[in-house]
Amino acid sequence: MGVAVTRPKDFFIQLENLRHEAGVAARYVYAEMAIQHAASKSKKLLNRLNDTPTFWIACGAAFQSAAYIALGRMFDTTSRYNVEELLKTLEDNLHLFQPAALAERKRNGKAEDPDWLAEYLAEAYYPTLADVLRIRKKVDGHRAVYERAIKPVRHKYLAHREKQERSEVSALYAAGTVKEIWRLATFLLQLHDVLWQLLHNGRRPVFRAMRYSVKSIFDSSAQGSHAHESMVGEVKKLMALLETATPNPSIERTRPGKPGRASHVRRWAS
Repeated sequence: MGVAVTRPKDFFIQLENLRHEAGVAARYVYAEMAIQHAASKSKKLLNRLNDTPTFWIACGAAFQSAAYIALGRMFDTTSRYNVEELLKTLEDNLHLFQPAALAERKRNGKAEDPDWLAEYLAEAYYPTLADVLRIRKKVDGHRAVYERAIKPVRHKYLAHREKQERSEVSALYAAGTVKEIWRLATFLLQLHDVLWQLLHNGRRPVFRAMRYSVKSIFDSSAQGSHAHESMVGEVKKLMALLETATPNPSIERTRPGKPGRASHVRRWAS
């Protein structure tokens, strides 16, 4: 049996998949939690949401399920596109990060080198297998959290209904915390940033701090450009519109009785 060979193209595909999936997971996680946070800050908004409780309960359940499934796509190792496959193609294609390849990307199709290129290449960082192993160690640490806190819910309740009793379902969700889910989602964003900067700019693979608390992002006067922050910003804008909107009297008169309250549904562990 021959040894599997990964092509340079495979790394670019895996990196693009990480960009996409990290954004998807972050948006699902932070959309639901930002709604909950907004409702906790304003009784008026909470009452508005409870005018249509079934809709918001459905939204919350959909966001939560999609978030767990999206995280699974990246941390499970049984598919073609996940973090483990990304690291394999990274290790097999370290030549993509060496001076000649970086120079080619910086030329951007031009025949002649720009004046600054030689100095840029001299100061750039070129990864070794030791860097891959260090990144892999970080991934393994986050995968351990996924295996404990996310995978059981995903496999035993969301994808397959092995648990049904409320106490059993609650126990599955209680294995993880909100903070851990935030950190899993933002780690994928960090990982993409690190690998993209290493590939395109020759920057040392350093995992820089990233805001992950929904409260700190929501209550800030400005949101950043990362997927989770921009999603919190959009939710904040939507909640402000709902809170200040003028109710339609005709809809108010025909509205059916409230089947429940949107505020009480939260599977996330605290």
